[in-house]
Amino acid sequence: MGPRTDRRPTWLSFVLLTLLLAAGIFAGAIADRLPLPELLSWLLPVGLLSLALGLFLRRFSSWYLFLALPMAAVLAWSVEVRIWPNGFFHRRTASVDIAGDLRPTPLKLPEGTDDNTLKNRRLFAPEHAEIGLFAHGLAAPRMLAFDSRGVLFVSLPGQGRVLALPDRDRDGFADETVEFAAGLDRPHGLAFAGGALLVAESGRLLRLQDRDGDLRADAVRVISDDLPSGGGHWTRSLAVGPDDALYVSVGSDCNACLEEDPRRGTILRFSPDGGEGRIHAWGLRNSVGLTFQPGTDRLWASDNGRDMLGDDLPPDEINLVVEGGDYGWPFCYGNRVPDPGLGTDVRCADTRPAAVELQAHSAPLGLVFGAGLAAESSWRDDLFVAFHGSWNRRQPTGYKVVRIPFRQGRPAGPPEDVLAGWRDGKGVWGRPVGLAVGPDGALYLSDDRAGCVYRIVFKPDAGRRE
Repeated sequence: MGPRTDRRPTWLSFVLLTLLLAAGIFAGAIADRLPLPELLSWLLPVGLLSLALGLFLRRFSSWYLFLALPMAAVLAWSVEVRIWPNGFFHRRTASVDIAGDLRPTPLKLPEGTDDNTLKNRRLFAPEHAEIGLFAHGLAAPRMLAFDSRGVLFVSLPGQGRVLALPDRDRDGFADETVEFAAGLDRPHGLAFAGGALLVAESGRLLRLQDRDGDLRADAVRVISDDLPSGGGHWTRSLAVGPDDALYVSVGSDCNACLEEDPRRGTILRFSPDGGEGRIHAWGLRNSVGLTFQPGTDRLWASDNGRDMLGDDLPPDEINLVVEGGDYGWPFCYGNRVPDPGLGTDVRCADTRPAAVELQAHSAPLGLVFGAGLAAESSWRDDLFVAFHGSWNRRQPTGYKVVRIPFRQGRPAGPPEDVLAGWRDGKGVWGRPVGLAVGPDGALYLSDDRAGCVYRIVFKPDAGRRE
């Protein structure tokens, strides 16, 4: 008879078991809130619970599991309440909040499409609008830019690639996906200038040229490495100003903190040739969307507010970015409201308030003005915003595209829904990201969850104001 196995755990092992169980319970409860592909969202809790049970089977007798499970549940609940103060493992509601003026609109797919995940999907859009699946099967596409020939380019940060999506026969669907550049470090922001594609990596600015016109970059030059790389918010967005300077947003490295690197939570300005950047504006936690208002030197930016202040605070923002402007983060938000524990009325008095306050946790990303859009004429002055959608709000919000009315160059009303429907009774199947108006007058939109780019055609009477 072999020696008897001692199944009495050490306290350290018991604590580890409890923490793993708590992490698995918590991850399972919020699986559909995580900003991850659906499969990964569920593999995470399954993996954690499997690890915990594996540890249990090897080291513990069954009564330890009965002791650890309630402790793990209480721990998971306490963490959930800290992130969602009004919640208690709340289930997502199956209701879908769709504006009354929008109509169910099926996706138009190119002939021969075998993507069954999108075949029966529909969105909500203004009457008479058409939504086509311009390109699909993409790995989390993000920002968009058109070249002078009308070819759409899209960044795929997770794969380190930039793709070209030509539509040579002008049928509204990309003919093919061409790898314009690969091996890049999380390329995100895109913009064309002087016939070259400018790309914002996590820590560098690149100039890519296609000298022979085959839609493949044959010349790559680093024009600046003066960007803080990585961090909690690693995306770098890019806009070219009417002064030909390059404006790059650099997100914070944290939720709400005092940054060690002053370039974090800012928009940097670079000369057209790159080199060293200088801080153009600060106090911007994560301004993923950047765009210049056509015919002006006004730079507009979306900004994602901090987490862990509840479902409705702080508001996300649209800001008019001015040189030397302090927009408050981490001390203030919205209309100069002090952040609990960080800000004061005195500190916030000289900050610039948001031009437009948005529902908290909507996660506004891509921005584009409607200039050139084939739609009702008043829309061409308006600002379109892609809401990526919440990940930690008790009642989910976002997952849509809105239009902010502009009059005389300024916001003139609350946001109005233009596209919706990515959140249905079964959960979230798509998340809007980048926006661009094409030379054909259509609105193009990337979706990093469904892995596609949509082409939306608004008829002249779509969304007409009475």
